[in-house]
Amino acid sequence: MRKIYISKNYTNILAIVAFSFVLSIVGVQISSVFSLVVVWRFIKSPILLIMNTLPITLFMLFIFFITSRLWTSFFFGGTPFLIFYFINRFKIRLRHEPFVPADIYLGNESTKVINLSQLPFNAKLYALIALFVLFSLFLFLCIKSKPMKLLPRSIGVLLTVVLSIFLYNTAYSNTSFYNKFKIYGSQYSQIDVVNSRGFIYSFLIKTHTFDLPVPEEYSPSDCENILFKYNAEKEDNVKLPHIIAIMSEAFWDIDKVEQIEFNNGYNPLENFNKITAKSYYGKIVTTIFGGGTSDSEFSFLTGHSKTTLSGFANPYINLIRKDTYALPWILESKGYKTVGFHPGFPWFYNRYNVYDYLGFQNIFFIDDMDIDRENTYYVSDMDTFKFLLDDFNNHLNIYPDSPYFNFTVTIENHGPYANYDMGNPEIIKKESVDSEYYHIVNNYANGLMSCDKALGYLIEELEKVNEPVVLLYFSDHLPLLGENFSGYKAMNYNIGTSEDLEAYLNTYETPYFIWSNNLAKDLLKDQGKIPFVGEAPYISVHYMALELFDYIGLNDTEYFQYLRELREEFPVMTNRFYKTRDGIFTEELNQYQTEKINEYRLLQYYMLFDKDIESLR
Repeated sequence: MRKIYISKNYTNILAIVAFSFVLSIVGVQISSVFSLVVVWRFIKSPILLIMNTLPITLFMLFIFFITSRLWTSFFFGGTPFLIFYFINRFKIRLRHEPFVPADIYLGNESTKVINLSQLPFNAKLYALIALFVLFSLFLFLCIKSKPMKLLPRSIGVLLTVVLSIFLYNTAYSNTSFYNKFKIYGSQYSQIDVVNSRGFIYSFLIKTHTFDLPVPEEYSPSDCENILFKYNAEKEDNVKLPHIIAIMSEAFWDIDKVEQIEFNNGYNPLENFNKITAKSYYGKIVTTIFGGGTSDSEFSFLTGHSKTTLSGFANPYINLIRKDTYALPWILESKGYKTVGFHPGFPWFYNRYNVYDYLGFQNIFFIDDMDIDRENTYYVSDMDTFKFLLDDFNNHLNIYPDSPYFNFTVTIENHGPYANYDMGNPEIIKKESVDSEYYHIVNNYANGLMSCDKALGYLIEELEKVNEPVVLLYFSDHLPLLGENFSGYKAMNYNIGTSEDLEAYLNTYETPYFIWSNNLAKDLLKDQGKIPFVGEAPYISVHYMALELFDYIGLNDTEYFQYLRELREEFPVMTNRFYKTRDGIFTEELNQYQTEKINEYRLLQYYMLFDKDIESLR
């Protein structure tokens, strides 16, 4: 076959520019789930289109100057960007948030919730891949470019590298310019932001935000003055109960869905409902859906809300790099022996280092457990709680006069949940769920029932302990039940990040309760504290430790005293809505409310980076 010969270098360069613009438009289609409306917006905004295309153009030119081959420039220059576009699409469809640089640092953990065989490929995506490969073959077989001499090639390589570095540190670090582009949808939805401003442009901007930027008007001394107002006399020589706090992976009270019914003999929430009927029980609003466990545990342990921190950062990867003021340090200062336990690998979310920075004196992971590792995918809650109880009993033998604090993050009912018959019992009545997604919901319910049985066992054992024990139990996020909320829609459950208030809150709402054994109740009563029973407040997850302090009557920590006042102003804070002290949800804050949020933002920065914890050691 006779090849088409391109003798002019500028023709090759023009072709590469054209190819890069085509790939950029294709990328917009992939990320926006093939919306021509979104494509038209970019065509109408040429600067935005150029900002999303330039990185592709420069990389393809870089490959061309190295190889002098048009096909290598197109194939090897375009493939990485197409892969990123696909990842972004899948993450939006499955997790309802865009792909961000922090996901690369998370590595394997960021994909654990997704089974690769269940990625939402469709005919359009397969067709795009086929067209890309076929056109690459066409260029390889039918197009031949005149080889460039070494000197112009070297100059071309140097220019593309220098220009790339220059643009990355100027145009692609200018957040003020980035923020000038219009958002179609809600400014609080990262999906709307990325779809409005482009994935490549947004991704590169976010690479500059691994470090939390110093807030405007930040002053450490001003923050110290604010906290000084909340100083309280320290409560010494007060006997405190042992505390066990459990964050249960993807635990959800599925029986709240009106359409859901269980088959006779099955109730996956039997123990949970019995326990909550005698406990302090309520709902929290998290900042994550279907994954991102570390965000919820970060908020619980520190009292910080992701809604007022950088939306681009994973706190455990990006924010916790030194000893940081947190619940374990506070409790250690009260005489507690503190334990952090996760029956997974220590590198998940960098927990091995983070737990140390947050002040846990002892840290345990799956390697510390005596279990059958070869036949264990996710460690069961039953094995997890048995290990916890063994450690608690060892503590009582070694430190009989010191209270015990254990924070455990479970993992048993971690996704993905298969959408086929795995031989599990049919817990859910088939008429309760659309048949297409019955198995994914039923398989999740089977995992839920196993967790519920372990919870019942834990409560039974803690009731036998001849020591006062308080148990806090809450969920990190809702389970990921298929693409685009498909499992929830199959139950007719109102859910969605871009929908009405009810749907939005349903997306992030999870249960919690605080339970205490009889000795803990007696201890609190003897101290003039009434153990709470009944309905607990509807709050954001970063107030969870505060609820625990309220329950046991611990009121002498200045930052949590400040949070107590903030909770009065904003009991619920989300990326889209705020619930104010008058019980109204709003997306717009008045001047006073805006100033309170800004004050909280300043204090969070201070507590994360400048607060001296030496006084707590």
